[in-house]
Amino acid sequence: MFNFRYLKVALCTLFISPSLSKPWDTPVNCSDLVIPLRVSSWNRQVEDSVLTNGSSMITLVSELTLTSNSSTWAHEVTTLNISARYCEPTRPSSRRDAIQLLVHGITYTKDYWFALGMSGVQSRLYSWVDFATRRGYPTLSIDRAGDGASSHPNPFHTDQIPLHAAVANQIAAQLKRGQIIRGRSFEKVIYVGHSLGSMVGVELAATYPDAVDALMLTGYAADPDPSLLLETGLLPAKEALPARFGSLDDGYLVTSSLPGRQKAFYGRNGTFDPQVSALDFDIQQTVSVGEMATASAAKVATNYSGPVTVITGNQDATFCFVNETSDGSGPGGECGQGKK
Repeated sequence: MFNFRYLKVALCTLFISPSLSKPWDTPVNCSDLVIPLRVSSWNRQVEDSVLTNGSSMITLVSELTLTSNSSTWAHEVTTLNISARYCEPTRPSSRRDAIQLLVHGITYTKDYWFALGMSGVQSRLYSWVDFATRRGYPTLSIDRAGDGASSHPNPFHTDQIPLHAAVANQIAAQLKRGQIIRGRSFEKVIYVGHSLGSMVGVELAATYPDAVDALMLTGYAADPDPSLLLETGLLPAKEALPARFGSLDDGYLVTSSLPGRQKAFYGRNGTFDPQVSALDFDIQQTVSVGEMATASAAKVATNYSGPVTVITGNQDATFCFVNETSDGSGPGGECGQGKK
């Protein structure tokens, strides 16, 4: 079962704390690639729906949440192209055979791990890949199915957490067999997830307990409050941002409210850089109905015996919501308080 080393710390501390090991002045080599896969998964049967506005979205998500325990599941086989980016330090390292597999959360792409694509000082502050490679770790970041340059399967009954876990399982196996990076096979795969990507990590450990050697779950707790996402003003992406997502099915959604997104994804006002949250809103990707429908169906990873680290921001409203602040300026309470 899980061997938890639970850390309730702000994620930014991981990047800027002077008490951490000193970063190496090591440049990094990165290359983009496409990984073709054919995966099988047990998915929740969610019927295709026509979503035209926020009200229809709220109704559907509420129904899916209420019926999650009585839903029907079925086997699906899906062919996908997964967009990925491989990065490695240019200097030899004792960690060169332990690769980090990076899986982002909802409405992001692999650029999440690269400081949202920012450069300069901002990148050094917020880039996970910069932090990892300067400590000798190679990384493989992917666009989850349904996001970025990866394939966009049916957003209702296919693009779900079980599918993402099946993808991660195959990628981890191929990394160890040397089938992804030419001339490179890895002894260990460290799975690093963010938010829904962490939920995928739990599904991976439960369904494929030997797939990876360690789990790092960021922005995660076992009891999320998905209803808070409704405050982000979820709308069909093709309707809200037709220039970018006009070809997608109705079941791919985006957030339409910047204040709502800040409340769900950030801490209280004054605790984050508003320029970062504005950029985050402008370049956002999608979340599928299928992902939301399976976000509350987490399994228990009874047979996984590897190490696990959980890192949750102290004001993570989605995973540690306690109560609203009196002035409505942001999420209330602290993650350490639990739910009331």
